[in-house]
Amino acid sequence: MKPLKPFRLRQWRAGQAFGSVRFFTCARPGRTGNEASKSADVADEVVPRWVLGLPGPHPAIVSLLGCKPGGPSEFSFYSFYGGFDSPVEHAGQLSFAAWLARWHQDLSILLREHPTWDYRPVPRETCEVVAMDIKLLASSGRNVTLVDSGGQQRTGQVCAYMSAVEDTSQVVMHKQPAD
Repeated sequence: MKPLKPFRLRQWRAGQAFGSVRFFTCARPGRTGNEASKSADVADEVVPRWVLGLPGPHPAIVSLLGCKPGGPSEFSFYSFYGGFDSPVEHAGQLSFAAWLARWHQDLSILLREHPTWDYRPVPRETCEVVAMDIKLLASSGRNVTLVDSGGQQRTGQVCAYMSAVEDTSQVVMHKQPAD
């Protein structure tokens, strides 16, 4: 399966208070530069390719995906559900974490979900917890990718909280076996 580079993939270095760790930001699976991708359903085969395109090895995803303005889940585009969603309302579906474990168990991906609202400020308390997750995961050797819907608004708020600066050096993708 051919990896798909995540939209708006950027590399960052956190400020000294967070150990100067390196991490990445990007848009959710299925987002592209195409305006229609903001609200289009995402085919199941796109998500595994997005996962394979994450920087790695040893990927960790810190998700800020939650709700769109007006309340719809940002996971409504997928066959799985996320952190704000009720498992009872999604009977028969996998959670994002269970989906990752099922389809990418060989990568041992760690997922941390911190659901937020699109187009709203990320609460300071959430920024604190997300920053600590990034610091701990990156310090343990994980390649951390922070994700929001478009890859810049909420992730940018966390980067600002962490006094992170963009690192324009080459992003190293994890190696994939031949098809």
